[in-house]
Amino acid sequence: MEENETLGGKLWLWAGAVIALGALAMPVLNPDLWWHLSAGKYIVTNLRLPAADFLSWTEGGAPWTDFEWLAQVIYYGVYALGGKAGFFLLKMAVLGATLPVFYSILKLNGLQRAAFFALPAWGLALMANADLRPENFSVLFFALLLLKMETARLKGGWRASPGGLAGLAAFFALWANLHAGFPYGLLLLAAYCVGNFLELKTWPAAAEPPGLVSPLFLAAGLAGTLLNPWGYKLYSILLSHAADAGALARYLAEWAPPTLANPWHWPFMAFLAAAFGLLLLRFLRERRLPPAHFFVLAVLGFEAGRHTRHIVFFCMAAAVVSLDAAARLWEPERLLRRGRVLLGLAFLYLAVLVWPRYAALKVNLGEEAAGAAAYLKANAAQLGGKKLYNPWTWGGYLGWALNPDYKVFTDGRYLFHKYLVPVSAAMESQDTWEKFAAQSGFELVLFRRDYAALPFERRAGGSATTILRPSYLLFMPEEKWALVYWDAFSVLFARRGAPLPRELKIVRAGDLESVKLDLCAGALSQKAAAAELDLYYKAAAGARSTGEADAFRAWLGGFPAACRR
Repeated sequence: MEENETLGGKLWLWAGAVIALGALAMPVLNPDLWWHLSAGKYIVTNLRLPAADFLSWTEGGAPWTDFEWLAQVIYYGVYALGGKAGFFLLKMAVLGATLPVFYSILKLNGLQRAAFFALPAWGLALMANADLRPENFSVLFFALLLLKMETARLKGGWRASPGGLAGLAAFFALWANLHAGFPYGLLLLAAYCVGNFLELKTWPAAAEPPGLVSPLFLAAGLAGTLLNPWGYKLYSILLSHAADAGALARYLAEWAPPTLANPWHWPFMAFLAAAFGLLLLRFLRERRLPPAHFFVLAVLGFEAGRHTRHIVFFCMAAAVVSLDAAARLWEPERLLRRGRVLLGLAFLYLAVLVWPRYAALKVNLGEEAAGAAAYLKANAAQLGGKKLYNPWTWGGYLGWALNPDYKVFTDGRYLFHKYLVPVSAAMESQDTWEKFAAQSGFELVLFRRDYAALPFERRAGGSATTILRPSYLLFMPEEKWALVYWDAFSVLFARRGAPLPRELKIVRAGDLESVKLDLCAGALSQKAAAAELDLYYKAAAGARSTGEADAFRAWLGGFPAACRR
């Protein structure tokens, strides 16, 4: 399929490239970025790697193998220079760099004209990794290695030379210090070493015999991964992650298996069906197939089916295999016609299911705790050093924003996997939570505002009214806990006993309908409510939104006439 140099062909190509980049342009939402930043700052400031945890009170001083240290240094430098805009540009640069790599694979197969729909398919393949994560580097390195393997298969092989072996060892050494996704590269190397050899032995008379990949490269890659600050011990961390993967799947979305019920997993399902289906059709027609392609799909498909975080590697390989098989099954014009349909489906999927979500998600998931962090920082003289409970996804931001005045309960690091089960069990009831909080010695408790609203019955005179009130009224009883801060995302409690900042007894999160009833019944004065509303606004000076309190202030301004509405 020759390259199309017409104006129409170029417009189609640019449209495909724009759609592909649009699939990657998700806002930076990853809450783990903040503990990566804390680690990067530590490394740059101290000129050494952290050997132990320094961010939490639960695991403070515990050994920590920071195997993503180089990515963290890059993150810290980018954030120092460009802030959150720098984060977005870095992500787009690393993932966007895979587009010309994929285009080069298309050229290897003479499929340049198919790029207008192949590039959007590649964008959908990468979408599972379209947030800023250290895995972005693994995605780029995997794509580069896939290009090299396809070049070797189609262009005469890859024979070992001292320079080539040293170069690959350096490639894997850099990969191993950026992110621990390098085992996928080793699997890719092994699949092509074995697969190309088997293909040559199985179909020796083939018109296009595959180029062999020397197994010495696999040994060089493995040796390169050992060039990290922990040497072979890095593999013990990987094995520990693998052992925990089953348990993690119950609590962390990225470790759960993909499902058709989640529209964000539909591209993976499509790649799964297309890759294996087209490979089977190719075998039925030609009575041969590249074993390397089958091995890569089988291994990566198995891992992707178990854990969502692995689907990006399968989808990249599946995009290459699918296009290679489709080009052999269909005439060029037929392939292009089907490609236009695929382009339309990709655009429709992005326009309906993806881009609207981009517009709705504007706050990094860790930064939801920014208001509470500002309050804690302003009140560090009274609250600093107390044992803080925080949600898993907020620990990274709180550690970045509040260290050393406060230490977090947990964050997204593997050190805290063992807390997932007991925290989940503690949230089952009021009694289990109270026992867990007492055993853990919590002095400050920060909750997400994703708790249930429960029906409470109120009696006034001879009538009863049922209203919905927040469940924290039961989980955090006033005789033990004082509500000191809340905003649109969070509620913060301090245990009674020591002197505390002024608490909020009237203007409380999710409970303002009850306050209105008290005001209208004469059980509460307008002056008292207005005074505490002023206290709330002082406490919430760092909150992103005070909309709930603003609506109550407007209602209070119309009191008592508002009671008759």
